[in-house]
Amino acid sequence: MFKRIGSYFLASLVGLVFIVSLAWIIVDYYLPAPPSKIIVTTGTKNGAFESIAKQYQAIMADSGINLEIENSEGTGENLARLSDLKSNYQVGFFSEGNPDSVDIKNIMSLGQVSYLPYWIFYRSTKEWGDLDDLKGKRIAIGPDSTGRHKFAKALHLDINTPKADLVLSGSEAIKAMREGRVDAIIITGAFSLPQIQELLLDPSIRLLNFPRAEALTKIFPQLRHLVLPAGIVDFEKNIPPHDVNIIATSVSVLVRKDLHPQIIYYLAQALEKVHSGIGPFHNAGTFPTQYDTGYPMSSEAHDYYKNGPSLINRYLPFWATNYIVRLLTILATILAVVMPLFKQLAKLYDWLIKRYTNSLFQRLRLMHIELQNTLDPEKLKTLERNLNSIDHAVHLLPMRHTDLYFSLISRVDNERKLIEKQLAS
Repeated sequence: MFKRIGSYFLASLVGLVFIVSLAWIIVDYYLPAPPSKIIVTTGTKNGAFESIAKQYQAIMADSGINLEIENSEGTGENLARLSDLKSNYQVGFFSEGNPDSVDIKNIMSLGQVSYLPYWIFYRSTKEWGDLDDLKGKRIAIGPDSTGRHKFAKALHLDINTPKADLVLSGSEAIKAMREGRVDAIIITGAFSLPQIQELLLDPSIRLLNFPRAEALTKIFPQLRHLVLPAGIVDFEKNIPPHDVNIIATSVSVLVRKDLHPQIIYYLAQALEKVHSGIGPFHNAGTFPTQYDTGYPMSSEAHDYYKNGPSLINRYLPFWATNYIVRLLTILATILAVVMPLFKQLAKLYDWLIKRYTNSLFQRLRLMHIELQNTLDPEKLKTLERNLNSIDHAVHLLPMRHTDLYFSLISRVDNERKLIEKQLAS
């Protein structure tokens, strides 16, 4: 009988091993290990987004994650790369809202991280007072997929610039303006970017003011009206000499929806370190935002911005966090399956013990019935051997069944006395 109980428990142990193995396979499929390398698509070479991505890259490297930077023609190409599920790009920058021509169902946002001003610099002996002064001028606005190119087109600037100069960006556009090949350039970048600072300090180059900036933000809701305060570039020399109205857009960091949650956590951490400080156009804590008007927000990023790092992420390195999270998931899965199983095993055990003791009581009852008659010595010896086997079986009962043990022992003693009485006569 107890061999049968042992076989049941052996089968249960095999089942438990199977459950653990199955749980590991399921967790490995639905909660795979995070990749050690991801690719971010930025923008034009040496541009604003590449500069930001390099800061992310250094922070992510401290956690053992390799952030590989790939340049693009602009945010339009970034969005196209992210929406293409066959591409290897998982992270990208975007700044012009939500275009209808690209499917964004597989994209989510880590929040808006900064303002991206459209700086319009020009060379002229006379100050230009508004956008109207740009009409008919030669302007370098960058490639078609860039935000500044779309910005210029949205303002209906009458641009008659040759194609070769029209698409110039960064240092090439600045060089063309200094050489007189273009009258003005539109570039994007943070106020602290060396190129921007160089142009703001150059007395031969002027920054265009947008006196009707507020009206533009009402016509184009994705635009922002910023003010560059007088003297912020050089307080002693009072550069700029007066407040300058700036037009800007908000920059979002977008990711693919299939990006691992742990990677999203470390990206959100990098975003907070880079963008949470004070700037010329915003107060500390403005960025990164917990929302994005153009894209669905990542729940992991939102939770991080709201509650900070989890206890595990706060004290453990990236590789250890991953294994502990997966281990806890596996344990939870096993407990969810095994706990009900153990309850059933307990019921099965009680049923087997009850069946076992009932069979002993039944054998004793049949023996008692036989002993009511006068039996020959050979038959009595057979009953005595049967009784000894029952006595041995009773002593195998576990200690938790003491009540059954004493009940059966008492019955065994009674039957033994009957057998001895008949053998004595």
